[in-house]
Amino acid sequence: MKKNKKVYIYGLCNVYYDSFYIQGLREIFHDIEFNISRFPNFVQGTFAVILLQNGFETKIIIDSRDTNEIDLLSFNWCNKYGKVNYNYATIPVDPLNKVIAVGPSFGIKIWSFSKTMYFALTNLIKYRSKISNNREFIANYWRQYKRMPIKLYHPKKSSYANVFFIGSIWKNEKITNNFRALFIESCLKNKEIKFIGGFAPRNDGNNLGLESLVYCKKIALKEYLPSIQNSAFAFNTPAVLSCHGWKLAGFLALGKAIISTEHKNVMPALLKDNVHLLYVADAEDIKMKIAILLSDSDLKSRLEKNSRSYFEEHLAPSVIVSKLL
Repeated sequence: MKKNKKVYIYGLCNVYYDSFYIQGLREIFHDIEFNISRFPNFVQGTFAVILLQNGFETKIIIDSRDTNEIDLLSFNWCNKYGKVNYNYATIPVDPLNKVIAVGPSFGIKIWSFSKTMYFALTNLIKYRSKISNNREFIANYWRQYKRMPIKLYHPKKSSYANVFFIGSIWKNEKITNNFRALFIESCLKNKEIKFIGGFAPRNDGNNLGLESLVYCKKIALKEYLPSIQNSAFAFNTPAVLSCHGWKLAGFLALGKAIISTEHKNVMPALLKDNVHLLYVADAEDIKMKIAILLSDSDLKSRLEKNSRSYFEEHLAPSVIVSKLL
């Protein structure tokens, strides 16, 4: 599959948000190159790919933005439009069935320090005249390097009653904040649970009245990942603009038993209640599902196995790329 094929990635892509898809391309193809001359004048941060094979081009877009809107320039250019936050209500007329729900991903480390610096500086020099924000462009390469590689996102035996959770406080996402607060409070009030975490404090100091649930210790990603792996279960709720957050994809990759509110956007395949995760709608639901997971080890084990299987079948980097190509 790797022979006689050339892959071009739009040189102004956001390698922090789209490292997941670059990983998928690297797993399938050998000859990958950053380029802008073969692409339209996309905005900085667009993830566009051209697969050149025997003189024919296959053009794909992966839109990982929080919004469920479609970028029409990208949509009209491509053969397939992979959409993370796919909502039927906002999709334009699509007679060619271009739009595919690819589901959530998360940032990963794909290069060593030397390769990160090489690509960052080389692409900055090559495309400087087209880059709208040099500082952001370079920063995204560094953010990629500070993430964990995909190989570390794998299941480990979870604790019986140790629960770890860290969540952001979003200024304009009251529903998200409220559900996270309900989960934190439910864990704190449950005498069986040893809870660590809470809300991460906002940089502006305005914690929107949630100060009592703020966890002031800063958690590095190297500490966060094993803490989530050890946690008895995980909690998910849609985030900014009701998007699929990185947490959901990360929890599935780690094979967690997940308690989750309903998703606003489409997943690539149905996440089934009591099969892949446990859905909740209110405070009483959250308390009940926590109690169930603490008492039913067989259910918890099935959820853990099925969540990882869902990731491998529908969300792994190479699976997403293969589906679009």
